[in-house]
Amino acid sequence: MQSTTTKQATPMQNKLTHHHLTAEAVNDEHGPAILLTQQDGIEEPHSLLVHPFQLRAVCEQFGIIASDPQAAKSIATLQRRMKGLHERIEALADWMAQHSDHRNADLSHETTQLHALLDLAGEWCADFENEQAAPGMTAAQGSLL
Repeated sequence: MQSTTTKQATPMQNKLTHHHLTAEAVNDEHGPAILLTQQDGIEEPHSLLVHPFQLRAVCEQFGIIASDPQAAKSIATLQRRMKGLHERIEALADWMAQHSDHRNADLSHETTQLHALLDLAGEWCADFENEQAAPGMTAAQGSLL
């Protein structure tokens, strides 16, 4: 006969203290909220009640989170397509270098244009790579974190 042990779930903490700031989960007439209390020295503590919808609005305003999920999806789609376009341009440039008849035709203009296009697409894709650490945020917005 085997004995089974059941793990009890750890209850979620409803209070967090970090330095002089305490955050506590509360409920009021508008629903769940967070009560932030800051104790500075010997003065009376300062308290602020923040609801999730207020916190979301502030985070959207400062670009910490995306305000429009459809816009974030469209941006991700455009990034994926640009990376695919960059790969195709790169493959075409490689093919031109290996298979074109440079001895019988002057393809310097076409080759120059192709490499310029490849460089441009590469710059855009490099910008995407820099944003991978914080999707949907600019460098300035990332510094807020």
